[in-house]
Amino acid sequence: MSELHCIGCGGQLQNTDKDKPFYTPKPLDQDKDLYCMRCYKMRHYGEIIPSYLTKEDYHTMISTIPKGATLLKVIDIFDIEGSILPQITNIVQSDHLLIAANKKDLLPKSVKDGKIKHRLNKILADYGLKPKSIHFISAKKNQGIDDLLDVLDRENRDVYVVGAANTGKSTIINHMISAASAHKAEPITTFFAPGTTQDFIAIPFGKHTIYDTPGLIKQNHYFNILDQTTIKLLQPKKEVKPTAYQLQGGQTVFMGGLARVDFLKGLPSTFVFYTAQSLKIHRTKMINADQFYDQHRGELLTPSLDENTQFKVHQYPLNAQNKTDIVIPGIGHFSIQGSGIIRLYLPQAVKPYQRDALI
Repeated sequence: MSELHCIGCGGQLQNTDKDKPFYTPKPLDQDKDLYCMRCYKMRHYGEIIPSYLTKEDYHTMISTIPKGATLLKVIDIFDIEGSILPQITNIVQSDHLLIAANKKDLLPKSVKDGKIKHRLNKILADYGLKPKSIHFISAKKNQGIDDLLDVLDRENRDVYVVGAANTGKSTIINHMISAASAHKAEPITTFFAPGTTQDFIAIPFGKHTIYDTPGLIKQNHYFNILDQTTIKLLQPKKEVKPTAYQLQGGQTVFMGGLARVDFLKGLPSTFVFYTAQSLKIHRTKMINADQFYDQHRGELLTPSLDENTQFKVHQYPLNAQNKTDIVIPGIGHFSIQGSGIIRLYLPQAVKPYQRDALI
């Protein structure tokens, strides 16, 4: 009997051991449209079940992608650095790499596509990636999917959709399936928990095939240290409205109970925060910041971290001539243009980035 795979995550189904991955209680010769119990529970009951796929499994699997295939790399435009996978640079040629910049709907409408594309090209180049083209889409709102399908059709070869976990890969492919079908179809499991897809999922596409691939869990990222409820809260659901503060030297801003920003010294400067509305931003005097955090963590400062979390300090000098972003993977970013020095407190497992301003 041929192998059967879960149509939700791609894992090879088995019905002999419910404690092992990809179990289904149904007979494997009864119905080929089957979900494993993990996908079934995630889809119907909202249960959060950890991924079976290890980092080593991912690297082994992704290395089997044929050199001549087209790679459609999905990037979360609200979490660019957190969703770039440098590992794919060894398996793709520049003329076969397309970028789908997802979640465009989260950025302020006043931001021009041309500016974002220019900045995105520079960030990608820093990782050794030079795409053939960049396409702005919103998987949630089904925007730009038809145009992307037309581009993939003209590629005239198999397409592998790659990206970090939670960038929207499976949602994009479900839209592609629906667009190519006479009726709405959403067979692939989509969920806010990282690591939903577990194996290659093949979808016929004209004379060729589109493959959904597993998403690698993001490294140096808040998603690795937070529970799934908090992760869901930190993912914006609609256009992000920036929060601006005019700070003077000696002031502190808390990003909920997750991060602390000290403006050590400098001329009065505007700090603009781009985060989900559920992450509350609070300003206080730096001299009182430790006491403020201890007193309000978990109440006024939410979401928050465990009280035993170890923090690492990152320090950045500012240049009045250049507007800069400080990116905190999993939270968002804040922009500053001014002179002086800022100090950032983050959990040791999270790595921030400094870049030229995106907006």
